[in-house]
Amino acid sequence: MSSNHPLKKNVYNKTGLPELGLRNYWYPVLASLRLRKGRPKSVKVLGEEVVLFRNKNKIYALNDQCAHRGARLSEGSCLYPDSDTLTCPYHGWTYSGETGQCVAKLMEGPGITIPNEAKVKTYPVREHLGVIWLFVGDMEAVPLQEDLPECLANTDEWHTISTWRTYHCNWRPLNDNLCYDLHAPFLHRNSPELIFQPIFPFASRVKTIPLKDAKGLGYRALGGITESDYPGLGHFPPPKEAFWRRLKPLGRGQELDPQSSQATKRYGIKYRHMSLLPTVTLVGRPSGDYFMCRWVTPIDSETTLFYSFNAFRRHSTIKTFFDRLSWILWQSWTHDLIFSDQDKRVVEKVRSDREQLSLSDAGVIAWRKFIVDNSRRPNDENLHQNLNT
Repeated sequence: MSSNHPLKKNVYNKTGLPELGLRNYWYPVLASLRLRKGRPKSVKVLGEEVVLFRNKNKIYALNDQCAHRGARLSEGSCLYPDSDTLTCPYHGWTYSGETGQCVAKLMEGPGITIPNEAKVKTYPVREHLGVIWLFVGDMEAVPLQEDLPECLANTDEWHTISTWRTYHCNWRPLNDNLCYDLHAPFLHRNSPELIFQPIFPFASRVKTIPLKDAKGLGYRALGGITESDYPGLGHFPPPKEAFWRRLKPLGRGQELDPQSSQATKRYGIKYRHMSLLPTVTLVGRPSGDYFMCRWVTPIDSETTLFYSFNAFRRHSTIKTFFDRLSWILWQSWTHDLIFSDQDKRVVEKVRSDREQLSLSDAGVIAWRKFIVDNSRRPNDENLHQNLNT
């Protein structure tokens, strides 16, 4: 890694990862329904204060600090709703959402000359899947589709339901938690979502494989056991925990078999569990018809937004209806609430400066290295060549 690589700066402990997250990517920052027309909304992304506002049925994003005296633009108003502007609450400086240029200083009259320096930073912003996406970076924004997995990009083939939660921790422990680190067989073994599943194998060896598009890693767990005796302790899992697992389990957690799984044969999906840049985790099913897509959005050094997309493959109107019904009646609380809460209670208290990595962390180690070696940077010539072809 070259000495001028941006991840060399502001690194988080010894991981080589930046404390405030990976720049030069799109991130989900707010549900569209939370941004009402004419009412600015403040968000923080990768440590940067941003004001979002909707005017003329379009969304704009500006730095949330007036160039005049530093007042919060998010406390201002869309005083002229038929324009693309936002007005500061302090002295009426009014900014174009398109360019960030001050177009009027209301308390100084209409005839004054406004210098070019009277402007604020603008951010690329898009609306997709009922979510507002923001690009925070040091380069021209790539198309949003460039950063989306296929199950979020292709709305003709997939439909989604999204939720979000705030974690009071740095983005890195949460990102580590989502890649293949073998905590599920222990932490989640008695969650409602897994109660009718077989005991996930533990003591597996994790194999990581770079994806062909160079945007992430696929994971495979090799071997493993479902129970064992520990000298001086006893049996794991304890017999009192495992009685329900004798009820014909569904087994949705097994690895994909390239020779027999529908996901591979019909759709070319080779891995049940994948990590994608910048902070995306995909966990699917052998059918290939569903993915849990988890997107980690860094807010600041101690706060992270956890966006969840439940992506269902479209088959028919009736199937779509039952997909959504099953999410409402089952997945919304068993996974998006209870299952995630089991992670949240632990991850928010993780002390990464005290870690001693071990065999179960093979996926974590590989994913951290992949991020450092492959994250997008402004002078990435290959990226610009790909975008121009």
